[in-house]
Amino acid sequence: MSQSILMLKIIRVIFLSMIIISCGKKENTGEKNSGKKNPEKTNANKIVNDTSGLSHYNIDSPEPRITDLPSSLKEISGITFSPDDRLFGIQDESAIIYQIDISNGDIIKKFAVGNSVMKGDFEDIEYVNDKFYLIKSNGELFEFKEAGNNEYSDYILYETGLKQSSDVEGLCYDEKTNSLLLACKGKSGTGKADEKAIYSFSPDSKILDPKPKFTIPLSQFKKEFNPSGIKKHPVKNTFFVIAANGNEVIELSEEGLIIDRHSLNPKIHEQPEGIAFSKNNDLLISNEGKSGKGYIVIYPYQSK
Repeated sequence: MSQSILMLKIIRVIFLSMIIISCGKKENTGEKNSGKKNPEKTNANKIVNDTSGLSHYNIDSPEPRITDLPSSLKEISGITFSPDDRLFGIQDESAIIYQIDISNGDIIKKFAVGNSVMKGDFEDIEYVNDKFYLIKSNGELFEFKEAGNNEYSDYILYETGLKQSSDVEGLCYDEKTNSLLLACKGKSGTGKADEKAIYSFSPDSKILDPKPKFTIPLSQFKKEFNPSGIKKHPVKNTFFVIAANGNEVIELSEEGLIIDRHSLNPKIHEQPEGIAFSKNNDLLISNEGKSGKGYIVIYPYQSK
């Protein structure tokens, strides 16, 4: 065999060996990359699913549990639970607090805020550290203790600085920041007409932060979205905001981002005004009775 032919064969063997080694490296690299990407994708999906509290409720149920209310609560607005799981509500024309039996809608007791019944546009109520807070649409915030049946409670009035143009509709407590959140249906106060604002009020300093804690961009909605109630989810630490104008519930992260949303059936929710979570995490939405009695819709919490 000539020397030139032998050299050619040696070169071919070396070349084929390099190709085999190169392919082996690419296959190994691909296996490592796929091994990294798949768990990351799975974990990311798991985080998204676990973050959503709204996904734990069957909002699409055609026959949710409904509790009718007496005529005195036809225009029910806000609702809240005490730590011992008693439900309290208000109607938007006077400062009378009603304790409601959620099983049948009966009034267990009622008491007034102030020694004479105050009239006004009272929108929401919250229970915080043995005290009630009641908000009017003009931004006036009332602090008071619970009273006995047919009695009255003295109150402290705080001027938040929000005006009637803000049209405050929702009130909730965020224990993580020790603040009351006020959801506005009207002007945001930011100078922008294409957003709704949620402000933060400190129960300690009695001062409202002039900068909204959250803003909700209206560009995210095909229809109107005018907040009518807000409450913090007890498990997920997210915020549920309902809108009567728009008939929708959205869920905000702790940073104020929309992480979930769901339309409310207008045949079931004629005018959703208040929202609350029971001790076992059930979602309650109070509805003003446009065509009859006020009522509360209950969606049981599903742990999955």
